[in-house]
Amino acid sequence: MEILVVEDNEDSRRLLEKQLRAFGHDVRSAVNGEEALSEALKNPPEILVTDILMPEMDGFQLCVEWRLNEKLKDIPLVFYSATYTSEEDEKFALSLGADAFVRKPTESEIFVRILSEVLEKASSGISHLPGFDPSEYPKLLSGYSKRLLSKLFDKVAQLETDIAERKKIEEELNLKAQLLDAATDIIYVTDLDWAILYVNEASCLNLGYGRDELLGHDLREFTAPEYVERLQEASAEDESILETAHIRKDETVMPVEVHPRIIDWGGKKVRLAVVRDITERRRAQGQLEASHGRLEHMLHGMIQVVEQMTEARDPYTAGHQTRVAELSTAIARQMGLPEETCVSLVDMAARVHDIGKAAVPAEILSKPGKLNDSEFALIKAHPQVGYDILKSAELPYPVAEAVLQHHERLDGSGYPQCLSDDDILPEAQILAVADVVEAMSSHRPYRPALGIEAALEEVSAGSGIRYDPDTVAACLAVFRQNGFAFSPRSLSE
Repeated sequence: MEILVVEDNEDSRRLLEKQLRAFGHDVRSAVNGEEALSEALKNPPEILVTDILMPEMDGFQLCVEWRLNEKLKDIPLVFYSATYTSEEDEKFALSLGADAFVRKPTESEIFVRILSEVLEKASSGISHLPGFDPSEYPKLLSGYSKRLLSKLFDKVAQLETDIAERKKIEEELNLKAQLLDAATDIIYVTDLDWAILYVNEASCLNLGYGRDELLGHDLREFTAPEYVERLQEASAEDESILETAHIRKDETVMPVEVHPRIIDWGGKKVRLAVVRDITERRRAQGQLEASHGRLEHMLHGMIQVVEQMTEARDPYTAGHQTRVAELSTAIARQMGLPEETCVSLVDMAARVHDIGKAAVPAEILSKPGKLNDSEFALIKAHPQVGYDILKSAELPYPVAEAVLQHHERLDGSGYPQCLSDDDILPEAQILAVADVVEAMSSHRPYRPALGIEAALEEVSAGSGIRYDPDTVAACLAVFRQNGFAFSPRSLSE
C-alpha cells in the first residue's frame, strides 16, 4: 500500500519508514501537517499515518483539515503517538474523524496489520466511526486548546514539584552537614576594628595560615576585595549575619557566612565570630536559580505556543497579541507598576488575550465586510471562552481574569459582563487601551490601518468615559514623550 508518514522527529520518521518498507510498502514522508497536506493533494496516498505533537500544524489540526478536504476526506487516517496516550486522547482523536489510534511503540507486524485492516474497511465502505461533523470544529478546537494547555501545565507543575523536593533535600543535607561539621567551624575573635585577637585550629586549617600569620593582622587583609567595604560599614555594635569571602593562603576564595556577636573579653568589647563555609550552599543556590530559570522559560514558551496557535487561524491579525503585549508592558512601566508582578502578568495576559477566538470560525475572523448580529455575538463571546480555557490552567492571578475583562469599558458599555468603574481590574484596563490602539493602527480585512494618531485620539476622547484616565495618560506619554514604537520584529510577524 502507498503510505504517507507525518513525523517531525527525524530519527522516529526514518525508523518508521524503514519498518514499513520492510513489509514491501511504498512510503513517503512529511515533517508536519502543512507539508503533508501539500504532498497529499499533489499525490494522494492510500493511507495517512501521523504523529500528533508537531510544529506548524499538528496531527489534530491535520486530521480536521483532512476530513474537510473533498479530495482527501475518504482516505484513512491513523494516529501514531507517544505523547498523547490516554483513553481521553484516543476518544478525542477519533471524534475528529481518525480511523485508528495507535500508541507508540507497537510491534511492526501488529502495526502493519492494523493499517491493512483500516485500509480494507475503508475500501469496502465499512467504518465503525461516526465521522467528523464540521459544525463541531470550534467546540473541538476549544477542547483541544484546553488539552494542550493542561498537558503543558502538568509538565510545569511537575518541574515545580521537582524543584521543591530538591530544595527540601538540600536543606536537610545542609542541616546535617552543619551538625556533623560544627566542630570544624572557623571561630575567631577581633577587636571592633577587625584586628584578629584569637583564631581556632579550624581557622588555620581552612585558611592555610599558621596561627602566628593571622594574629594581630586585620581581618580585611584576608577578605575578598569586593567584600571589604561591607566589613568597613559594619558598626561596632552590629551583630547582623554577614555573607563575605575569605582568601586562603593559596589565593583561592572561600565564600563564608559570618555570625558575629559582641562580647566582653578582658574588660573590653570584642567581636566573636563563628564562620561557616557556604561554598556548597552557593552552588545549591545557583542550581535552584537555574531550575527557576528553566521553569520561567518553559512557562513563557507555553504562552508563546498558545499565542501562535491563536493567531495562526487569522493571518490578518498575526502578531496582534505580541504588539498588544509590547504596548501593555510599556504602559504598565510608565504607571510605575512592580516589574516582577504586575508588569510580567500584564505581558502574559496580553499574549493570550485573544485565545478565545479559537472558538470563532476563521471565515468570521477574516470577513471583509460588516458582521451580522449572530456573527458579532460569536466575536463577543471570545473573552468568556478565553477565560474558561485559561482558568483551568491555574495561571498566576489575574491573567485569566484580565483576559475575561479586556473588552469591558468604564461606562458599562463593554462585554461580556458589562462591568464598570472599579469593578474592572487595572490589568484589564491596560489591556483595553493597548488593544484598541494596536487594532486601530493596524490593517484589518474590513478596513485599512487608521494610524497611531487616530488610535490615540480615540482613547483620548474616551478617557474617563470608556477608558481609565490614568491608563490613557500613561499610553499617551509612552508614545509622545518616550517615543514608543512597535518593534520591527513584531510588526513583521
